[in-house]
Amino acid sequence: MEIIETVKFWAENSCFDAETRAEAKKLLDAENQKKREECFGSLLEFGTGGLRGIMGVGTNRINRYTVQMATEGVARIIEKKKNESGTTGVVIGYDSRHNSFEFAKVASEVLAAHGIPVYLFRKIAPTPLVSCELLRRQAIAGIIITASHNPPEYNGYKVYWENGGLIIPPEDSQIIEEVRNITRIDEIPTIPFEKAVQEKKMEWIDNEADEYFLERVRSLSLGQRENNQKLGVIFTPLHGTGGRLVPELLQQQGFENVNVVEEQMVPDGDFSTVASPNPEDYKAFTMAMEQASGNDELILANDPDADRLGAMVRDSEKQWHWLTGNQIGILILDFILSSLKQQNRLPQNGVVITTVVTTPLVSKMARKNGLNVVEVLTGFKWIRQAALRFEKERGGKFVFGMEESHGYLMGAHSGDKDGIWASMAFAELVAALKKNDLTPVDRLNQIHQQYGTHLDALRTQTYTGTEGLEKIQQIMCELRDYPPKTVAGQAVIQITDFLENTIIRADETNPVQGPGLPKSNVISLELSDCSRITARPSGTEPKIKYYFNLHGENSELLDERLDAIQADFLSD
Repeated sequence: MEIIETVKFWAENSCFDAETRAEAKKLLDAENQKKREECFGSLLEFGTGGLRGIMGVGTNRINRYTVQMATEGVARIIEKKKNESGTTGVVIGYDSRHNSFEFAKVASEVLAAHGIPVYLFRKIAPTPLVSCELLRRQAIAGIIITASHNPPEYNGYKVYWENGGLIIPPEDSQIIEEVRNITRIDEIPTIPFEKAVQEKKMEWIDNEADEYFLERVRSLSLGQRENNQKLGVIFTPLHGTGGRLVPELLQQQGFENVNVVEEQMVPDGDFSTVASPNPEDYKAFTMAMEQASGNDELILANDPDADRLGAMVRDSEKQWHWLTGNQIGILILDFILSSLKQQNRLPQNGVVITTVVTTPLVSKMARKNGLNVVEVLTGFKWIRQAALRFEKERGGKFVFGMEESHGYLMGAHSGDKDGIWASMAFAELVAALKKNDLTPVDRLNQIHQQYGTHLDALRTQTYTGTEGLEKIQQIMCELRDYPPKTVAGQAVIQITDFLENTIIRADETNPVQGPGLPKSNVISLELSDCSRITARPSGTEPKIKYYFNLHGENSELLDERLDAIQADFLSD
């Protein structure tokens, strides 16, 4: 009955627009019970990438009213904490999705009503640019309206704190608690957007932010201009925000042969030329590959908010290869290590930060080169926090951070992963390899020869609706309560449960204390042949993800081993 009353409120109260009231009325019909529960059965929660959901009517959907509620929660926490810091104001950015600018204006209206200064991008803006501007202005928080690489029907709401990174506990739960305390949406204070502009409660952000950002990113360059001139590059922002900065950045770095996929340079919330605007999917590169000439050696792609990088490269036979997020990260780390060592700039107390599902090869490479390694949970917010803590508590220097889902960062210009910088870094490393008559595929083979062959794979299973979420929880509960003793003939020798913070070893009766990371519904199994399987529900989509990490001496045997492990572990 509580859900029914909430739906009735949305259907009848004049604070909602006519379209919203009409949609809510439809959900009151008995035949719409399932959809009613999906739309109103819960509040959107902060996942690994903030709030994210399907646009539509309801408390569990992204709409102007849930954006109002989230922003009211943010404003209340800012007011409680404003005396603890000298920072002020909130930077707001948005991507090319449907309603993103409207939702950004809605957030501005709430903050302005609380007397919190608002700095709003006049044009669509990449996530790393917004984070950089937050740091430049020493703002207390940032809001980005984006759903990253999700399908067109999604949008989202990311909240950043004064350190430039996404919010982490306790702020995320504090904001949600404030949202839960909102009894009536029509009691949320707002100022009409145009009035906020006229009264100078809101300030537009223009090109000065771009210029500052590009200057900071270019200072991280490790390439040589004469190498860059000779590389043929194709770039696509997949209808998102990356087109604003990447072509200009590459031009400034001396890349003279850069072509863009013109149709995909157009911001488009329908992402009409791709099945999915996700550089983690090789199908997103179809138009770029069709456009490529024999002189093009690299294709770069950003997701819609340009915090991720995808890439395709040619091998020595001129055949295209799509690279996984792990492979891109391995190559970028290798380039950073070799360049800094050559310039005698590799810090003695440096740190590389990776995640518990990223290829172990990253940690191995970092340690072999004298760097510290910190492993964190999935989500770049944890990488940012770990980097700041390492530098403060151990007096060291953050060198590189990555997660296997195509997220990378070097430097302190952004508190989140940066697909703009990564585009430059990857193009420079391919140009440097070309000078030495090597392809990225050649270099990957050399890295595996040096550190051992590694094979990393990701499998996802999607479950939709409320029943889907219940299915995902059931899978994780069964894995936690009844873990397999063997997988593909190999004994399970250790189980790490990141939710319970325990490690169970096959030769011990009682569990021991786990890695001590924040609680997360993640379970990792280690096999007797040193393979690792990790299961994790996605924090932004109705999916469960399975990560497989293997290493050995023979790549063909590893392929066979992976097939056997996946067939056994994923069988019903």
